Amino acid sequence: MSISVHPDTPQTRTLPSAAGNGIASAEAGRGIRTRLFTKYVVLFVAVVAVALLANGLFEVFFYYREHKAALIRVQHEQAEAAAAKISQFVKEIESQLGWTTQLPWSAGSVEPRRFDALRLLRQVPAITELAQVDSTGKERLRVSRLAMDAIDSGIDLSGDPKFTEAVAHKVYYGPVYFRRESEPYMTLALAGARKDAGVSIAEVNLKLIWDVVSQIKVGQHGHAYVVGPEGRLIAHPDISLVLRNTDMSGLAQVRAAQAGGGAMPDALQEAVNIQGQKVLTASAPIEPLHWTMFVELPVEEAYASLYASLQRLAFVLLAASIFAVLAGIFLARRMVGPIQALRSGAERIGGGDFSQRISIKTGDELEGLADQFNDMGSRLQESYADLENKVERRTAELREALQQQTATADVLKVISRSTFDLQTVLDTLVGSAARLCDADEGTIFRPRDGVFYLSASCGLDAEQENKLRTFASVPERGSVVGRTLLDRKTVHIPDVQADPEYAPSSARRRANVRTMLGVPLLREGAPIGVFVLTRHVVRPFSEKQIELATTFADQALIAIENVRLFDEVQERTRELSRSLDDLRAAQGRLIQTEKLASLGQLTAGIAHEIKNPLNFVNNFSSVSTELIDELKEVLHTASLDDKTKEEVDELTSMLKGNLEKVVQHGKRADSIVRNMLLHSREGSGEHRPADINAIVEESLNLAYHGARAEKPNFNVTLKRDLDPAAGMVDVYPQEMTRVFLNLISNGFYAAAKHKESAADSFEPTLSAATKDLGNRVEIRIRDNGTGIPQEVKEKMFNPFFTTKPAGEGTGLGLSMSHDIVVKQHGGTIDVNTTPGVFTEFIITLPRAMAAGGTSGGKT
Repeated sequence: MSISVHPDTPQTRTLPSAAGNGIASAEAGRGIRTRLFTKYVVLFVAVVAVALLANGLFEVFFYYREHKAALIRVQHEQAEAAAAKISQFVKEIESQLGWTTQLPWSAGSVEPRRFDALRLLRQVPAITELAQVDSTGKERLRVSRLAMDAIDSGIDLSGDPKFTEAVAHKVYYGPVYFRRESEPYMTLALAGARKDAGVSIAEVNLKLIWDVVSQIKVGQHGHAYVVGPEGRLIAHPDISLVLRNTDMSGLAQVRAAQAGGGAMPDALQEAVNIQGQKVLTASAPIEPLHWTMFVELPVEEAYASLYASLQRLAFVLLAASIFAVLAGIFLARRMVGPIQALRSGAERIGGGDFSQRISIKTGDELEGLADQFNDMGSRLQESYADLENKVERRTAELREALQQQTATADVLKVISRSTFDLQTVLDTLVGSAARLCDADEGTIFRPRDGVFYLSASCGLDAEQENKLRTFASVPERGSVVGRTLLDRKTVHIPDVQADPEYAPSSARRRANVRTMLGVPLLREGAPIGVFVLTRHVVRPFSEKQIELATTFADQALIAIENVRLFDEVQERTRELSRSLDDLRAAQGRLIQTEKLASLGQLTAGIAHEIKNPLNFVNNFSSVSTELIDELKEVLHTASLDDKTKEEVDELTSMLKGNLEKVVQHGKRADSIVRNMLLHSREGSGEHRPADINAIVEESLNLAYHGARAEKPNFNVTLKRDLDPAAGMVDVYPQEMTRVFLNLISNGFYAAAKHKESAADSFEPTLSAATKDLGNRVEIRIRDNGTGIPQEVKEKMFNPFFTTKPAGEGTGLGLSMSHDIVVKQHGGTIDVNTTPGVFTEFIITLPRAMAAGGTSGGKT
């Protein structure tokens, strides 16, 4: 069935009486149509909505069951995998400990074992203390990070479970305990394969399990944690919970898992975590430690996909309902449309609108009645046809001329406003040309890498446009673009299928292209582009249209040339600007180098001139002190009265005290001179790639053992967080070692000073960390010492500035460190501090030193 009411020509006249009758009949018909229309729409919507709703509910029910089963399986697998990682962590420590029990005890084996123990502590950061017991249970050696080492202490451990269990079962896993009620520890004892090899007992810091637990990813916001047999938290991504010795036994999931031997009765259980958040949790035992691994996932995240499915279902139901309404309206219109169309068409023809035609394809009497009305309208319209055709032709000519003028004005406006936005200009040109020349498609091809590609288009679908943008056109006879490039003149092909030379490619053109027009864009006789218009039917372009296309091609050529000239000017300007910047930078570096060279020579000269008289002052002061002692002995034997002897003793004592002060200050001045010479000397060694983590580690050890050698009772906790990705850095290794030693020694000094004024519970700590920043590396040295006041922080890198007492510092260490990092290596050094809390030095170094940017040392 087909129904339509369409006009052929504008309405000519209207009969008032017929129009009035039509209004009355329309009101009557509208009442009948509304009742029938509503009935069919409501019935269709009800049928479709019930079917969709029933299907959606079944989908949600089965999807929920499948999603829940999948969550149960995934949670259980994640818990088992996490437990395996923790077990592997402990087994690796056990393996490292095993090679310390290979040799039997002998009289001369203590020192080699001590060396092996120190190497073990270096290789296994988790072991903080290692004790080695001989086969009789006597402690022969103890090496610790936190306490003094002991050799042949003779402590009897023969009855301790550490010894007896290790001998009986070859390995002993002690219970978890918390040092200072914060850090979790575990005792791990391992017996040797030979009876006389003894037992190695290691105290393992379980805080390092945080590295393993923090890498276990459970969804987006979930996490994993480890709980001991007593319900104490051993490892958690939030390390502060572990350090607070958190008791997890109050959680329902922990109690259930411990009652079930590490696995909960149901692998997936909704519970509340330590933060009070509702989570889905699963557990797995960690053997043979009798720990329990838990993985938790927030309920919101676990069921997020289910909620999203419900939202999609709601959206589908809404869309389907809207579709059902529209489909019902469409079907209802199809059912009542023939009657309404016949009535409406009769009203318009009766009112004098002879251009109306009624098309009803029902195959019944209504179709015959419609044909009669159409015949009557045709006969009445013939008398007006000739006049209207003339008016239309004239109107079309005027419209075409106006469109051409408007399009030309629009193109000129775009060129003037978008002088350097070539793509906008080309898109406007090709669109206007296709519209005014009545072409189905318009394209512009421009050269790239010696061949021509599509640059702008109008009327192409996305697939064809993508093909043409990647297809290279070359001068040839088989295509319009190639022929235009070859002939360098306008090419017009009325019918490509009738042209014997035309050989279209499937990658270039579709089969329905028939008429084509190509206009070259020539600069000094050479083609720099092709302007192409196509039609899908055989309809040659008129001379007027070809002339108009040529005009648009000329405008495109002008726009391309404008952009080319502008780009050349811009590129030349950028080159000149870069040259000027390079010249200024080179001039600045040269001036700075000259200044530093002059300053270094002056400093070295002054220091050398001061050193000789300073040596005389120190030497003669020492000699004078000895002479005063001799003078006191001579005067003591002389016959002087008591008052005179008392005055002589007082004067010689004062003179000796003054000389001692001269010696003391002379030594300090000598130290300053040595540092000045060191500050101004040429840099030692050559810069080369070096492992920054190894340099930091070596500096920590050197500074720590140096402090212990100077003050045997000195002790500090060293923490390391060295990023393996920090890797190799182009540096002067000796110079950077001096920087790290200086900063670490200052940190030791500040931490020791803080301990003198703090409570007994205060523990001096110094941490060193490295971090990979891509083309730079960051090093942080942090201590929990006295901190630095703001007024001191502003001057701390100035030469000779120090806050240490007289004789304890020269004030050149931080100045030299600043010069080495900033001037020699092109890096930065910053300070972050809080008085009374901490001080942190932050050093950033480039991975590769800039060529010519730094010198081999200070001058």
